[in-house]
Amino acid sequence: MFAQVVLPLSSYQSFTYQVPAHLQAVIKAGRFVSVPFRRRSVTGVVISLHSVSPFKGKIKDVAAVREDPAALPRDLWATLEWVSRYYMTPLGMVLKAALPLGFSQKPGLRQQTVVSITSAGRQALIDWSRRAPVQRAILTNLSDRTDAVPVASLTKVTAGASAVCRRLARQGWVTLDVQDREADPLVALPVSEHKHVTLGKEQEAALAAITKARKTGEFTPFLLQGVTGSGKTEVYLKAARDVLAEGRSVLVLVPEIALTPQVAQRFRAAFGRQVALWHSHLSTAEKAWTWRQLLKGRLSVVVGARSALFAPLPNLGLIIVDEEQEGSYKQEDPAPRYHARDVALVRGKFAKALVLLTSATPSVESYYNGLTGRFTNVELTQRFGGAAYPRVRLVDLNVERRRTGNYRLVLSEVLVEAIRARIERHEQVILLQNRRGFAPISGCNDCGYTATCPNCAVSLTYHKGPQTLICHYCSHTAPGPEACPECDSPHIYLHGVGTEQVEELLNQLFPAAAVVRMDADTTRRRGAHQRILQAFADGRYDILLGTQMIAKGLDFHNVTLVGVINGDTGLSLPDFRSGERTFQLVYQVCGRAGRHRDKPGEAIIQTNHPNDTAIKAAARLDSHRFYNQVLAERKELLYPPFSRLIRLLLQGQDSENVWRTAQELRSRLIPSPKGMTLLGPASAPFERLRGLWRVHLLLRSSRELDPGGQRLHRYALSRIPRTWHIRSQKGVRLKIDVDPVNLL
Repeated sequence: MFAQVVLPLSSYQSFTYQVPAHLQAVIKAGRFVSVPFRRRSVTGVVISLHSVSPFKGKIKDVAAVREDPAALPRDLWATLEWVSRYYMTPLGMVLKAALPLGFSQKPGLRQQTVVSITSAGRQALIDWSRRAPVQRAILTNLSDRTDAVPVASLTKVTAGASAVCRRLARQGWVTLDVQDREADPLVALPVSEHKHVTLGKEQEAALAAITKARKTGEFTPFLLQGVTGSGKTEVYLKAARDVLAEGRSVLVLVPEIALTPQVAQRFRAAFGRQVALWHSHLSTAEKAWTWRQLLKGRLSVVVGARSALFAPLPNLGLIIVDEEQEGSYKQEDPAPRYHARDVALVRGKFAKALVLLTSATPSVESYYNGLTGRFTNVELTQRFGGAAYPRVRLVDLNVERRRTGNYRLVLSEVLVEAIRARIERHEQVILLQNRRGFAPISGCNDCGYTATCPNCAVSLTYHKGPQTLICHYCSHTAPGPEACPECDSPHIYLHGVGTEQVEELLNQLFPAAAVVRMDADTTRRRGAHQRILQAFADGRYDILLGTQMIAKGLDFHNVTLVGVINGDTGLSLPDFRSGERTFQLVYQVCGRAGRHRDKPGEAIIQTNHPNDTAIKAAARLDSHRFYNQVLAERKELLYPPFSRLIRLLLQGQDSENVWRTAQELRSRLIPSPKGMTLLGPASAPFERLRGLWRVHLLLRSSRELDPGGQRLHRYALSRIPRTWHIRSQKGVRLKIDVDPVNLL
């Protein structure tokens, strides 16, 4: 018997190994194996087995089959192979990215001794007549538990719990076992009580449609579109309960790590200890413990960010992609540059599971798929529980500046008075400013100098706390501006507004209010997201100020006002999706206000462009008009969803060399076939990042002529040598991004 094995290498090649007789009974596709490779032992994954070797040279033996309790589920394995093909990435690199613990040696989990009472021990406790109070106390403690408990936890009964348990085991009254020490990241979460919720008519209808489709046992994609606060979470919680009752498992994806504890807490309250948490910020021990529990079938629900998509859940019945429109579902670096929403649909197809995409503001692509029938579209038009949607007010900052004569205005009088009124009523406020730091631009008023990053073609952001200039792309730092480095002038200016500046202003205007800031600077430490949100939920803060991480998925009973400091932050970016992102962000954050019937809400949007389509539609809460207008524009310009895109980004330290390579790549790609267009080469909008010059090309195919994008893929693969995919060419690296979300 021979095994084809994929190794964690930047290579499209798999390797042939012979399977020794003593391993043939346990080896199969999807199992991890140890194999010799170039004088060292490497862990790989078996992709297929053959009776005849496809390789005619010298063949080495498989050294060992890993002791993992099970192989990867078939639907997951098929999904990983699809990711490799579709996103043009070697399978070894896909596995290395998707299974971070799979290619390592067996994780060194710490172990513990656990004890449980036997039936003989329970009877002995009933008939107890011995003078051994400590033994009796331990048996009494164990009799109240249905599961085994760590011996170490019994030290509260007696300091010598370990010795006492050994004596009880010799009597046959308890059993001792050695297990991996639990490293459940959800243990630290506060235990919340599951509240039984009666669904409204719209929600019942949505659940009925989902249940009917699910009972067919076939892959079914759903788009659950509902206004913020319409109870989408309650619908998919009920759907998950039905799936679990059938013995199948559930995967829940959320766009931000900050949201995972809140969502996981709700699922754990509903489904108990069968819920797992997965995201990139877990410790190695937590990942190892969770991974092994999943492979053993002890967990049946996974809640997590993008990487949770590859959790080895068996018998998958439901995949939920919450806030499916979020760009954070797209992996940018390293390869594979997959989109978790799209891969979730593929995994659902292989698993014959129902895939439920949910959003108040779906991506234009998903909205279009709902219109054309590729997705079953279910819409919730009313807020749950009779709550009214917040009143939205638009503040033109141009008018405000002229009226007040303050051309550095940050907070309008309208917003200041609204905040003051909420604080007096002991209600809470959420404020969005989607730029961190104090000021994004600093420079000299005398000579015109602007502080820019030496590695990136961007300005340095001034952070007042550490009095430092920081690049938000490469993390380069420089001392804060006391004098101009060019002319030594003390006349330094700070331009633009970041969260630090807004926080300082709030503390000046409302000294009695408690303000908490939530951005990338305040959430660096482990668990910081959860601590901030829990403190705000507990009422310890009056104002929550933050970047886009506070704009979605949060539900606070006492929040009655949402303010958008500057609704235009992303509008000027040279990307065809900039208007879509702005609309989604503003619409979503407005929905954080007044989510309960007894406390109506208000949203105030400050803007320099009150007539912009995205801003006007968000202020009117008119999503359908916005999508229809955007679809008309995209169709005319042949952008997604009416086309397929592949972005080819070339990067290198020598600008001329990068351009030379870009022209060579262009010559390989022309002439393009009918229905396809090659755009570029052109400088990327951020032409230099992290010391690398950046030039990109865009391959585009008409969706009408190439519905699945297969022609575009075949064309790109046939014209671009595979060596370009995995190695730099004369100091220039090619990044291939299929279905790019970010063109910057």
